[in-house]
Amino acid sequence: MATTEQKVDPSILGAIKADHKLKHVDTSEKNPLPSMEDLTQEKNHQQFLDGVSTFDKSTFHHAETKERVILPDTSTLAQEKTMHNISQFDKSGLKKAETVEKKVLPNSEDIGQEKKETELRKSIGEFSKDNLKHATTNEKNTLPPKDAIEEEKKQKEFENSIQRFPKGSLKKTDYKEKTCLPSKEDIEAEKSGAA
Repeated sequence: MATTEQKVDPSILGAIKADHKLKHVDTSEKNPLPSMEDLTQEKNHQQFLDGVSTFDKSTFHHAETKERVILPDTSTLAQEKTMHNISQFDKSGLKKAETVEKKVLPNSEDIGQEKKETELRKSIGEFSKDNLKHATTNEKNTLPPKDAIEEEKKQKEFENSIQRFPKGSLKKTDYKEKTCLPSKEDIEAEKSGAA
């Protein structure tokens, strides 16, 4: 019995068995069929169209349209009548009036202030920089000296050590209260000294 390797051309078989640098590809199956929601929606739409086309018009009742004419009220009519009378109005009864145009002029304070502003703007624009003197900026160090910083660090460390002090390492002590009373001789000496 002959094997498959003997039947296949060795060059083709070598090309098939050779190491190919292929990338792995995930195949995703696409479903061209509509979803259940699409089918339900299309079915409902079709039923709606069938219902409209096969609707029995004999079930309708005959209806008569009544046109209502809304007449204007008396105030609207009176206003309209006065509008017609405007064109026939007698202008000869009117008095002649002249329109006086008032010009408000600025007072002397406003004029003076405006002059000052104008002169100031002009002086700023024409200012000569030749008269300016060169100035050097002295940078002042407002930080505390190194010794003060070190002293403050030591103070902070001391305060922290007090706060972190382990109270459990302290020993319990008993104390006795002693009352020292003066002796008889001291009392006698004090009495004789007071007398």
